[in-house]
Formats: sequence, C-alpha cells, structure tokens
Amino acid sequence: MSSPTTTREVDVRDQTVEFEVEEQAERAGITTARLSALVPLVLGVFGVFVSFGLGVGSLSAPGAGLWPLVISLFMITASATALLKAKQDDDVEAFDRGILTVGLSVASLLAYASLLPLIGFEIPTLLLLFFWIKVLGKEGWRSAVTVSVVATAAVYALFILLLSVPLPHLF
Repeated sequence: MSSPTTTREVDVRDQTVEFEVEEQAERAGITTARLSALVPLVLGVFGVFVSFGLGVGSLSAPGAGLWPLVISLFMITASATALLKAKQDDDVEAFDRGILTVGLSVASLLAYASLLPLIGFEIPTLLLLFFWIKVLGKEGWRSAVTVSVVATAAVYALFILLLSVPLPHLF
C-alpha cells in the first residue's frame, strides 16, 4: 500500500513530464513565420477596401466603415511588423491541429455575419457564443448555455435598449 507522500510524488512527476512535453513543441521555419504574418496582412488590406466601400465618414460623423478601417490598419501594422521580423524570429511554432480551431472560429464568424441581416442578431449571437464556449472551449453544457443567454441578453440591453443602435433584431 502506498502512502500519501508517494502518491504526491507520482503526481508531481506526472506533471513534470507533461510540462516537459509541452516545452518541446515543434518549431517552424522562416516560411511559416512569413506566412503567419502575410495572411493577416492580406486580410487587413482587404478590410481597408471593404471599409471604404461601407463609407468611412469623418470623426465628427463616422460612417459604418470607420471602425473596420481602424482595426484593419492595426492588423496591417502588426502584420507588417511581424513580416519584417520573421527572419529574426526563431520562436515560431509549426502549424498543428490547433489551426482547425482557428478555421472553425473564422467559419463561425462568417456564418454569424451572413445570418445577422437575415434573422437579427439575437439568434446568431446566441449560437455563436454557444459554439465557441461548448465546442471550441470544451466547457460544460450548463456554463455554455448560461453564458450564451446572459451575454446575448446583456448585448441586447446595451445596444438595443440603452444605446438604440440600429441593429437588425427580432424583439
């Protein structure tokens, strides 16, 4: 029969082994570093064109494209910086199964954006949050449902009731 001390020592050793495995992640080359910087750079440039298509307006009378333009310019700046430093960066990890999570996140955002004008923001927001929390975040059913419903209600109260933002909505 083993003592509690022995069990703790085994647990500590197991945690140490797991930590060492995580530290030995596969490193990527300069091509992956450049690609990782180039993709958001291209998306940022695309975002600039879309922003101007929406109408930027001015600071005193902002248009629908002002904030997408600001975010796109931040993306371009950060991506260009990463692209310029790609040759010096030796801490880039290789693509692994985690890229699937990123792809599913992007696909879910595209679905959200396409459903928003058709059925309002309540149902797509609820579904997006639930998908991110339950499927991508691997949380339990209770927390996924609770957070999704409460957050959607809070967004509704803030943007529709308090700020009167003209979002498409059901209620």
